[in-house]
Amino acid sequence: MIKLNTALETHASITISDIDIKNAISIFSESRKLYNQLNSLRTENPPSITATNLMKITTDFFKSDPKIWNAKTKGILENKKMQTPNGAINNNPRILLSGSPLHEINFISFMEEIGLNIVYEDLCTGSKFFDLVINESHDLIASLSEAYLNRTPCARMMQIKERVDQIYKTAEKFEVDGVIYHSLKFCDTCLLDVPTLKTMLTEKGLNVLFIESDGGLGNSNQIRTRIEAFSEIIRS
Repeated sequence: MIKLNTALETHASITISDIDIKNAISIFSESRKLYNQLNSLRTENPPSITATNLMKITTDFFKSDPKIWNAKTKGILENKKMQTPNGAINNNPRILLSGSPLHEINFISFMEEIGLNIVYEDLCTGSKFFDLVINESHDLIASLSEAYLNRTPCARMMQIKERVDQIYKTAEKFEVDGVIYHSLKFCDTCLLDVPTLKTMLTEKGLNVLFIESDGGLGNSNQIRTRIEAFSEIIRS
């Protein structure tokens, strides 16, 4: 991490002070806090925010100045607090989505249109990015390093037991009925995990569906049929 800091200073011809690092940690920690407050709305039944809308907010984060994003997200949270809760119980299956990074929001919209409640995205482009907790100390570089080394592991880290435990813990918190594991075609990192991950989650009592795609919907009819069948299994 120290070498990275030095390389960035050299490349950009700047000096990165401890104050700069501390301010950046503070801003991004605020972003993560706001996201998790929004995300917690999906523990409700029905969820107070859809996965499609939350993913749009998440995508906006990666394109925006974090300070501007924080201000906008605070406004969204305030509006949500003022809304009257929907008292009608939603019996649609509650799904945790895991696997490869997903850049196509229409994939999530497609699943919601079929009748699924996507209540958590265990994705690098979703909730996983915001699960980082940085405990600030006098050594900020060490704090950053520790946070990234101890975060929920990705498939490429080959810590499958830790990943399964984290998915199951999240599934309990969000009262998940099933897991959809999506992998990009030819992504050996994720594909290698599928058999073991599916077996371990099934042993814990979770229904699991594996879907492979090119990043988009591809053969949407085939995907629809498989998701609808998975939904029926959960409902039965």
